[in-house]
Amino acid sequence: MTPLSISINILAFIAFIIIIYILFTYIVRFIQKMRQYKISQYTNPPGSYMQNSGIKCPDYWVNVGTDHNGNYICKNSFQIPSTCQKNDQLLFPPVDKNNTWDEFDHSGLNVYSDTDKYHFANKRVSAHDYSRCQWINQCGPSSNTQGVWTGINNVCNNPPTVS
Repeated sequence: MTPLSISINILAFIAFIIIIYILFTYIVRFIQKMRQYKISQYTNPPGSYMQNSGIKCPDYWVNVGTDHNGNYICKNSFQIPSTCQKNDQLLFPPVDKNNTWDEFDHSGLNVYSDTDKYHFANKRVSAHDYSRCQWINQCGPSSNTQGVWTGINNVCNNPPTVS
C-alpha cells in the first residue's frame, strides 16, 4: 500500500465515523423531541397557554391590559359573584421577562421550577392586593367554594416538597 492510499483510507474512516456520529445525534434529538411532544400532549393546560394567557387572570375574568408597572389588570366583566372582591378589578404581577412557565419553551428563557411557580403564585403586587393563591383559596363564588384558576389551582394547593 502506498502512503497516499493509506491516507485516503484513514480519511475515509474518519469521515465514516463523523457521519455515524451525526446520524446518531440526529436520531437521539428526534427521539427526545418525540418524548417531549408526547409529554406535552398530556400536560393541561399547556405551558404555552399558561405563559401567554392563563397566568394573567382567573378563569372567567378578562385581562384588560397592564398598569404602568406592567402588572396584569383583571376585570370581572361577567359579574361572577365573589366573596372577597373589593371591586370588579384585580392586579396580579407579571411573569418576569427572563422566565417562562412553559417547560417546553426553547427560546432561551429560564423555565420556572415547581418551587419557582409556587413562589410566583404567592407573590402580590402590594399588601392590599391578593396573590394568585390567596385569590384561589379566599375568593370563590361562595364561602364553601374556591376560586377557579386552571393551571394555578394545582400549584397553590400542592406546594413543592423541600428536600
